[in-house]
Amino acid sequence: MQRLRIAVMVSGGGSNLQAIIDAISGKDLPVEIACVISNRKDAFALQRAKKFDIEAYYIGMGSHPDASERELALFETLAAENVDLIVLAGYLAILPKRIIDAYRKRIINIHPALIPKYCGPGFYGHHVHEAVIASGDTHSGATTHFVDEGVDTGEIIYQSSVAVAEGDTAETLSHRVLRIEHELLVKTLEDIANDRVKIGGGMQKRALISVSDKTGIVEFAQALHEMGIELISTGGTEKSIKEAGIPVKNISEITHFPECLDGRVKTLHPVVHGGILAIRSSPDHMKQLEELSISTIDYVIINLYPFKETVLKPGVHFEEAVENIDIGGPTMLRSAAKNHADVVVVIDPSDYTRVITELKEHGEVPYETKFDLALKVFQHTAHYDAMIASYLVKHGNRNPYPETLTLTYEKVQGLRYGENPHQNAAFYKEVFDTKGTLSEAVQLHGKELSYNNINDVNGAIALLKEFEDKATVVAVKHSSPCGVGSGFDIYHAYTKAYDCDPVSIFGGIVAANKKIDLRTAQRMNEIFLEIVIAPDFDADALECLKTKKNLRVLQLKDIKLPASTLQKDVKKTLGGLLIQDIDSKLLEGELVSVTERIPTKKEIEELMFAWKVCKHAKSNGIVISKDHQTLGLGQGQVSRVWATENAIRQSNFPTKGAVLASDAFFPFADGIKAAAEAGISAIIQPGGSVKDQDVIDEANKYGMAMVFTGMRHFKH
Repeated sequence: MQRLRIAVMVSGGGSNLQAIIDAISGKDLPVEIACVISNRKDAFALQRAKKFDIEAYYIGMGSHPDASERELALFETLAAENVDLIVLAGYLAILPKRIIDAYRKRIINIHPALIPKYCGPGFYGHHVHEAVIASGDTHSGATTHFVDEGVDTGEIIYQSSVAVAEGDTAETLSHRVLRIEHELLVKTLEDIANDRVKIGGGMQKRALISVSDKTGIVEFAQALHEMGIELISTGGTEKSIKEAGIPVKNISEITHFPECLDGRVKTLHPVVHGGILAIRSSPDHMKQLEELSISTIDYVIINLYPFKETVLKPGVHFEEAVENIDIGGPTMLRSAAKNHADVVVVIDPSDYTRVITELKEHGEVPYETKFDLALKVFQHTAHYDAMIASYLVKHGNRNPYPETLTLTYEKVQGLRYGENPHQNAAFYKEVFDTKGTLSEAVQLHGKELSYNNINDVNGAIALLKEFEDKATVVAVKHSSPCGVGSGFDIYHAYTKAYDCDPVSIFGGIVAANKKIDLRTAQRMNEIFLEIVIAPDFDADALECLKTKKNLRVLQLKDIKLPASTLQKDVKKTLGGLLIQDIDSKLLEGELVSVTERIPTKKEIEELMFAWKVCKHAKSNGIVISKDHQTLGLGQGQVSRVWATENAIRQSNFPTKGAVLASDAFFPFADGIKAAAEAGISAIIQPGGSVKDQDVIDEANKYGMAMVFTGMRHFKH
């Protein structure tokens, strides 16, 4: 074995130099000190060197006043001594860039603290110990690292911690740290000399790669290999890497244990998890690894079995779904994410470029990036587990409201802001049963949707789903319906919805359950609309709508599809969550006629139209309609008679002969009187009030027909 030839650069007494000299003599350290260089003429380290017949050089302002002269002298001295490695052992000066470039990855430094927290300009000598004590940290330590252009910013080789004792001063702490410095510096030199730490590339790093999604993995593996990182892999991933001509080891070569149980067990092994979880700055951890012949694993690149894709396949069997529950993958990911200070964990192929770029630029992945990647892992594994639990609840027909509830959603888009510009927001969708919902809509034109747009469109779609057969258009403003019309075609339906409230529809949302034709599009373009959503558009109609720059045009093919009963309605409270089944029913049994006059068939049809709209009006909600067109809507009032009066007052058409729907019972007869005076002929309501008879009597007094549904539809 060739001895490592080093130059030791010091500014003070040279106790680290002495530790190296002692190790060469006592431990037979395979290192030869070619020379000692100091920037201070009075440095005692120069005398130590001479004592042991080591070449000693003073290269400082006294010998070379000009900076360029000092740089040249240093460069020529190092070149003449033919050194393999430069060791900064208490050298209190910044090396010239020329030296760093010439000896890139062949300069190491011993720093008297743990970096990156305590490093940079000013963090040297007693100053760094004072900073540690002032911070209240319980531990300090020492670090060996490669030197780059920054101050203590190069790649870390080893770290070792020292407890900060109660009553420590900078001086007492420095004595204990110095002993650790000696040990750590000697260990680093020993491992470099024995090729356990690579000069020019840092420590021999290892990456464990096992991915279901092979996107970009060959290119990523190639880049890691070119940086001297050893690759370990499994199954199909190993095959892909090997076929690309990239050296890779099978996991069994590391564990010395074969894959078994049809591949269910291959990475669940102490050699794998010990290599991932070991804290590199812990001497005890590293000693245990050495005793157990375990090498560290520094990069974990894994994505999981495609559980979601599997269960979304038509006709998938339960056994296939269960087999696609990943066990080893999440375990390794969580191990690596827990130890993210030492391990780079990558779950998303979109992060491959970021990792490689930072490795090329900095020689390592910065802590902030490692933290971001670890956070992504825990978010993903939580999502993965929640998907599995959700699927099992659905498959086993189990209680959807367990003692602990974990909901999971997938991001559709970030939003510019929430309800108001000062509120941040994003739009997420459920994982299963999203067909026919807004999250599946395709935007054909216009700027991106806002929070309020999404909320309003969602309300429009929910109401539109009540009308499966007739062409229907729903207009919504501020999440409340402002006009609904059903007609013999979509143009007729839109005209009805518009005429209900030509003022409120301006700047509103329009949802249709039939294809939009050119005539309807032209009519829509007569006013400013925020959004038009429909199952389809004629080509000329779409081009017509696109002439409106600020109009958002959305296509949702399954817009009429009834909402899945598995979906939930969720409302956030301060410190909690309200969750319920969606309001998927319209009636509970048959309508019950409760008045002397029974409604006609035509009135029943109209009452059902009004009832469907009223189900989606904000409570207290009142809807007046005629000829399958809303005339007036009273919503969000704290008094039902106020809601009734508002609906009557709002109507743009005579209400004589119209019908009225109420989302909950009338507590008093005053609402019935107001309706009768407006010419309302029939009423639909849940019933159930202690004043029901008074209400019925009032209706009989005016010859009105009234039916009870037995089901209310509060919408708060």
